[in-house]
Amino acid sequence: MSGVFDRRPGVAASGDEAVAAGRDIGTAVTAPGAIGKQHIEHLTLLAAAPPAPVPRADRVDAPPGLTNLPERPRLFVGRRRELDVLRAGTATGTAPLVHVVHGLGGVGKSTLAAHWAAEHAAYSPVWWIAGDDRAAVDAGLGALATALLLPTGAASMQEPQLRDWALQWLAAHDDWLIVIDNVSEPADVKHLLAAVRGGRFLITSRRSTGWHGIAETMALEALTSEEAVELFARIAPDAGDAVADVCSELGHLPLAIEQAAAYCLESGTVAERYLALLADYPADMYTATFAGRDEQRTVARVWRLTLDRLADVPLAVTILLTVAWYAPDDIPRSLLDGLGSPPAVDRAIGRLAAHSMVTLRGTSALSLHRLVQAVSRTADPGDPHRDAGAISAAREIAAECLVEAVPEDSADPGQWRTWRRLLPHVEALAGHTDPEEDSVDLARVFSRVGQFAGHQMTGGRAKRLLRRGEEGVVRHLGPDHLLSLVARNRRMGFQPLPLEQALGHVARCERVLGSRHPETITARYELTASYLEAADLDRALLNVREAVALRSRVLGPEHPDTLEARWGELRVMAVQEDGEAAVDLVGQLLIDCTRALGDKHPLTLTVRGSQTQVASSVGRSITAMMFRATREIAAQGDHRKGLAGVQTAADDLREAHSREAVEAWVREALPEAVGRLADCEAALGREHADTIAARLNLAHMHLGTGDFDAALGLARQAAREADRYVGADSFLSAMARACIMNAAMATRDVPTGTEILDWFRRFIRANVSGSSEARERARAQIEAMEDAWALALAEPPAGE
Repeated sequence: MSGVFDRRPGVAASGDEAVAAGRDIGTAVTAPGAIGKQHIEHLTLLAAAPPAPVPRADRVDAPPGLTNLPERPRLFVGRRRELDVLRAGTATGTAPLVHVVHGLGGVGKSTLAAHWAAEHAAYSPVWWIAGDDRAAVDAGLGALATALLLPTGAASMQEPQLRDWALQWLAAHDDWLIVIDNVSEPADVKHLLAAVRGGRFLITSRRSTGWHGIAETMALEALTSEEAVELFARIAPDAGDAVADVCSELGHLPLAIEQAAAYCLESGTVAERYLALLADYPADMYTATFAGRDEQRTVARVWRLTLDRLADVPLAVTILLTVAWYAPDDIPRSLLDGLGSPPAVDRAIGRLAAHSMVTLRGTSALSLHRLVQAVSRTADPGDPHRDAGAISAAREIAAECLVEAVPEDSADPGQWRTWRRLLPHVEALAGHTDPEEDSVDLARVFSRVGQFAGHQMTGGRAKRLLRRGEEGVVRHLGPDHLLSLVARNRRMGFQPLPLEQALGHVARCERVLGSRHPETITARYELTASYLEAADLDRALLNVREAVALRSRVLGPEHPDTLEARWGELRVMAVQEDGEAAVDLVGQLLIDCTRALGDKHPLTLTVRGSQTQVASSVGRSITAMMFRATREIAAQGDHRKGLAGVQTAADDLREAHSREAVEAWVREALPEAVGRLADCEAALGREHADTIAARLNLAHMHLGTGDFDAALGLARQAAREADRYVGADSFLSAMARACIMNAAMATRDVPTGTEILDWFRRFIRANVSGSSEARERARAQIEAMEDAWALALAEPPAGE
């Protein structure tokens, strides 16, 4: 075939619309509308004018200020740490400086990048490239080449040529900044990063992994609470007083805050109403957009794109929808063990973490943004990942995982770490679900976990779970079933029933189980608290002694339940301040507890710590004081009554004993208090409620000796640990602040006193029901504390 073309005769043509041809070519058109047919042996087509030569990339300089930034953010707040990291970056001269800002969709990565790039106009060019895929990156490079060459220089080049020319230009120059936004896969930009040796890249991505060896990574978290409020107020300055609450509910995520503030501004809605709408119509609010904003840029739609990318690992989506029902932090990975083989579960969690949907906390736990959880619990018929069936199935899986994970015995110290880790997730599931949907197994979990929460001195939390558990078991099994009676006993242990109801429960147990059944005896033991609530101390003592005798006969004298009942007897005697008998009983009880339970068991430690108190009248008065106060909390979850009980009992103590007698007893008891704290730390850990109480007890001891610095340090530590491990709404937290307040009053420490008084104002108001009577009691309690503080400031400091 090539020989034919080699035998071309020489032909030529000139003039307008001329044609030169050799051989037969059929039809030749030489003018508009003119058609002719010729048999021509050869044809020569005249070439167009040759294209202008493309200049070498190393000889082209970028014009000053060349940029294509899509926007210069005007609503930028915070991010000082991240900006400082970017400002401190310096190139090595052997490779480009590459920073990757990664994080959850909507956290503000693109806004940070645009703000940083706009600040750095000294670079030229400052060029923005979409990083959705490899084609988008190449197109962005082609656009850069076109801008550098001007249209005439790039007219004859195809996109691959433009891309290659841009890479040559970047490799030959240093003073440029390339922003690659929303990179889906590191592989899409590796060819670009490998082709150059200088300059600077700023990359944003939801991918947190795959960057090792090619870039410096920086995780971008949500805004602080103050920054979030500032952002909201810039958009909707007249949204009212609940802006901080809205920001907290949205987890301080910038995109969600902008979405909420714009909604409030455009619709004339105050923040408080927005919260109500968010609670009642979550699916609508998570997808609500506003004028001027891409309808895809809402929190729900942004995350749907991520879930689309995870569709090849269905287990990843299942895990995300499942953990949405738990507390957002410290979710044990062991909860998910039953969802697939270990490699499959690991791969799914890894994919979620790589796309910033969850955050790995070491190798045993993960966390996720609370707004991701909220959206993942909300059905959306327009989202195939979150239809009603998927949401319902995930809720059931979350419940089943907890049922499998919660230990049976809340009294086993060896399991307490597991109990503590699971408690917030059980509470979260209870808060997110309808009680009518509880299975009997889940109701039993609520009951057991509520019992553990009660042992941790979290009265209010325990009460909610215990009630939820009991109601669920009774609904499924009826009031006479053994499990229903067990659930009622657990609830009575931390929330005494009115006396008539408690007596009726004991009668039911005797009728159904018999008088010698362990649960019947437990019901009788818990009846003691109802007698105490009714102020019938004589019947309370008779009842607890009967329970001790029954447990001793049925279970044995050194069974843990029998020893617990004997300790309960001592506490009733402490209320009555029956000193002589209590001294003998506590000594024998300590011997028996040590022999049966060991010297590190919580009950043994508690009994040992009480010996010094029971041995003197001052100690018994203090024991009675604390019992009356904590009884209010254990029974009612009523912090205000508990604090009032402490104050009343303290007044009684001052009337019954001289200051010298109290100080002498404290000095005698101090070594035992130090030893008890050390034993609790070693045996139970710092996070156990008994350890925190022992630390607080030692702080009170130092108050009694006048060592206010030591008291303040111990009380502050107890407050921090109570907030962290027991709960900021717990009685231990309040008691620790009361101790701090006493130290501040004694030393006239105005900053500390003011701080604690403000804390109590918030604490009391947060623990008040909505009735006008309750609000009035709370107001009176706050005023009483303010009066006591003012009176303390008017007196000279202690020791003067």
